[in-house]
Amino acid sequence: MGCGCCKEDPPHCSYNGEVYSETRKHCKRPDPNCSKQWTQGIGAASGVEDWSLNPIIEAPGLLNWIVGDPTVIQVDKEIIMFTNGALGGIQRYVAQTTDPTFFEDRPPALIKFGTVRPYIFHDQASNTVTLFYEQYSAPLLFQASYIAARQATVGKWRFGRPKKVLLPTLDWEKEGQSRIGNPFVYYNKVKGKYWLYYSCSSIRLDDSAIDEPKYFGLAESDNLLGPYTRVLQKPMEIRGEIPGLTVKGYGSLKIIKNPLADITEDGGGVALCNRLTLDESTGVSGSTISLIRTTDEGLSWDTVIPKFIGPSFVEDDWKSAYVYAFDTLINPLDPSTELIYYNARNGYKDAFEEAGVSRFPVEFIQKAKSG
Repeated sequence: MGCGCCKEDPPHCSYNGEVYSETRKHCKRPDPNCSKQWTQGIGAASGVEDWSLNPIIEAPGLLNWIVGDPTVIQVDKEIIMFTNGALGGIQRYVAQTTDPTFFEDRPPALIKFGTVRPYIFHDQASNTVTLFYEQYSAPLLFQASYIAARQATVGKWRFGRPKKVLLPTLDWEKEGQSRIGNPFVYYNKVKGKYWLYYSCSSIRLDDSAIDEPKYFGLAESDNLLGPYTRVLQKPMEIRGEIPGLTVKGYGSLKIIKNPLADITEDGGGVALCNRLTLDESTGVSGSTISLIRTTDEGLSWDTVIPKFIGPSFVEDDWKSAYVYAFDTLINPLDPSTELIYYNARNGYKDAFEEAGVSRFPVEFIQKAKSG
């Protein structure tokens, strides 16, 4: 929750001389006089800190109410972030490593309906980036999807023609809706292959009228763009629950971007995942990021910290209801900490999704890996 947030209904409150249009139920920007600092996150594990000026990227308005699923890379002294909009399209933002919390708009990476849930893979050797994303299929937009990819040269950011990477083919990838997305591509040095973690199928969150993924899967390839073959013929197992909640689905799984988290020859590795939940006593749904670890080379995972970053349940807060997909980066200002960029939702039906940042000690990774 940002400090000094305005609570009046628009247009009675203003920010730095700007009067709000009627795009939100309440003003959400923090007071510009707020101090820039890290504070213990509400709804987060002890030691996980929120940036006081969250959200750092706000939804543009009623016609584009989502800043979704941020993914980041660092190129020299810049941090490049990609997100998706409400109806698709991949946006691009840039921050300087001197302030990894302040991002500015750049021309979009993709202008295409139904392109969502991006992941950016940086190949430093070839000076290229590969943008993996979920593409909804016409004419069944938002009912069926597959994973696609496009490539660009670093600095030019002109993404080429799409290539289909993975389609739903197994029965458990087509439950509810025939969807496959939320790509995370990781070069597994132990296996000498590219691993593609993905989500699939769908569940319905009745209180927010949203369809979310149900399972995680895993595929591999000798080449970045495929072809990929399934490593698992059944849904990936994530052991351990979130106390007080029933896990109903799985959103995004990403190995933390830190050499300490990499999968090693002894089978160990550390990741984060967000899980869709239901409070059976109230019927309220949610989404929470958990810290997880593997001991079998990334084929299955155990929960280490169930409520790593969860909803705040604070009225009108930018992350009051759901904490969604994310990406990580070693903090360029303090390598003993890790940054996690993620999007969150400020309510249920008719709500906005925006992007923020938290940080946590690298020590969390070390402790998780050592068991």
